[in-house]
Amino acid sequence: SLHIPIRGYVSCVLGCPYEGEISAEQVKQVAKDLFDLGCYEISLGDTIGVGTPKACVEMLHTVTTAVPLSHVAVHMHDTYGQALANVLAALQYGVTTVDSSVAGLGGCPYAKGASGNVATEDVCYMLNGLQIDTGVDFPKLLTVSKWLSQELNRKSASKVAVAFQAKE
Repeated sequence: SLHIPIRGYVSCVLGCPYEGEISAEQVKQVAKDLFDLGCYEISLGDTIGVGTPKACVEMLHTVTTAVPLSHVAVHMHDTYGQALANVLAALQYGVTTVDSSVAGLGGCPYAKGASGNVATEDVCYMLNGLQIDTGVDFPKLLTVSKWLSQELNRKSASKVAVAFQAKE
């Protein structure tokens, strides 16, 4: 009755640290349940970063038989260096919402060695190169990224941010 929009998340959609491979049918059912409960959008997370573009597209194909593509987002981690490729595959499939984090912050406390989220700087750089308007002020994003990394005393996981900072 409060009309608060709820976004649903399905974690470990491309692999689980406990169960290994996860079937796209399992992901579809959880996503459908969340959508049927009233979530306006379902974010599908490769929480431990083991997914590949092919697996990502196959999973999206299955999920979107139950949840409209316009209500699907992706949330990719970069443990095996595939996050940006998975984001591109999802975009090419038709997904228009991508979760990311400045400097690639984040992680997965229950999966040893799992890295953070795909870096916002890397996603924006790629989208700019594809001439897709993000509405993000890229120079300001790089400034925030540098500041955040300094404040946290942590090297940025963004290849783009590191490359731009090397030119300073």
